[in-house]
Amino acid sequence: RVGGAARVEGAVQRVLVAPTDGFLENAHARAGDEVRAGQVLAELAQQDLQLDRQRWASQLAQHQNSLAAANARRDRAQLVIQQQRAAEAEAQLALAEMKLERAQITAPFDGMVIRGDLTQQLGAPVQQGTELLTIAPRERFRVMVQVDERDIAAVQPGQTGTLALSALPWDTTALKVLRITPMATAVEGANVFEVEAALIDPPAALRPGLQ
Repeated sequence: RVGGAARVEGAVQRVLVAPTDGFLENAHARAGDEVRAGQVLAELAQQDLQLDRQRWASQLAQHQNSLAAANARRDRAQLVIQQQRAAEAEAQLALAEMKLERAQITAPFDGMVIRGDLTQQLGAPVQQGTELLTIAPRERFRVMVQVDERDIAAVQPGQTGTLALSALPWDTTALKVLRITPMATAVEGANVFEVEAALIDPPAALRPGLQ
């Protein structure tokens, strides 16, 4: 018998990040909440983004007016210049509108928030790329088992075993080994290999993060 400490993870985990620099305005979900695809989970302040959009919309209108005037005068030099300026303003306007749309961070699929609590950070500045929340599917899991280097030679993909959760030790669940990480890591003074396994019939009470 080969055993080791294990943890339950989502089969797919999606990290939601800040799409642009700004300030956190609202938080509608935190770790442990179940969410639906498209549900708004957090919002960035939109005032600056709206002003930016209005500024580029105004400049685009001005360049289009100048373009029409140059066309009426048959001024080819000004026509080319105003066309280029209008194209630049149009591109900047599209970028500002995209940023405004992305100010609302939504759930990419049905699942559970497994990491992140933004309720204590309202009003705080965030930088583009800052990790805000992590979501995992509610019904798809994997198990990562830490097997000591002395026992890893006895483990092969395709083997079956059982998972006993600390929270539900009396309710074991069958699992199947999928792959073995080829590199060892040091954990509490021992070298272990992480073995990825799939649950054959996961119980309804299963949650990501269980040990």
